[in-house]
Amino acid sequence: MSQCCISGFAWNGKPKGREEKLGKHNAYVAGSADSGVAILFLHDIFGWKFTNNRLLADHFADEVGATVYLPD
Repeated sequence: MSQCCISGFAWNGKPKGREEKLGKHNAYVAGSADSGVAILFLHDIFGWKFTNNRLLADHFADEVGATVYLPD
């Protein structure tokens, strides 16, 4: 794998969502559960606990007014 694929940077901020179960799997959930709109966010090589992924899920939830699910 090329080095550019596994390098990155850390965003500033603290995730606002919460960890829940999605079926049998752990998931990070951002946004209101009663929004009527859902986004399934599949993580990259860094995983579901990576702060950047959680901050991006928070951003999607805020911008779209959706519930964002980031499963393990």
